[in-house]
Amino acid sequence: MPYVPQYLAKYLGQAHITIDVSSMSLSLQVNGRHHATYPCAVGKPSTPSPVGSWQIAVKTVGPSWEVLGTRWMGLNVPWGNYGIHGTNAPWSIGRQISNGCIRMHNENAEEVFDLVAVGTPVDIAGSYGASSGALRLGATGQAVVELQNRLILLGYLTGFSDGVFGISTDAAVRRFQASNGLVADGIAGPLTRRALGMW
Repeated sequence: MPYVPQYLAKYLGQAHITIDVSSMSLSLQVNGRHHATYPCAVGKPSTPSPVGSWQIAVKTVGPSWEVLGTRWMGLNVPWGNYGIHGTNAPWSIGRQISNGCIRMHNENAEEVFDLVAVGTPVDIAGSYGASSGALRLGATGQAVVELQNRLILLGYLTGFSDGVFGISTDAAVRRFQASNGLVADGIAGPLTRRALGMW
């Protein structure tokens, strides 16, 4: 285990991770105090990192797939297999290059791994922009997160954005459409998304 400052030793597991996709950095807080900021690689625009609030769901030492480096911290994103991990391609750090995962230098991933626990909150901030296609019941992904965020902001949806276009999101879209003179079909197409201010 890497050196842990004395003030952190009794707080192991009381951590919070924040990832900024625009600056390609990962910040770690322990017990409310900033511990370190690390450079990272994030998803490319065609396969963006999942913006939102997640948790570490699983931790693995020495993952079997070598491109994941020496550590894997899987996130509870409902529409895909995303995580924070090391890399066998250190040249990729500081780039928008992955399929959505957060890559770190192996030594940094190992340090973070030892200071977090399953359940640690992970906030990924930033925006890649919504895709231009229509969103409807059953859709998943980053564009749905952005749609839900707009509906929550405008008061049509309660709860949190999970990236899954389910029944509650469908009902919220219909309410928004009916309130704004649009066809209330529950499909977030170009007119609805423009009215929501997503473009």
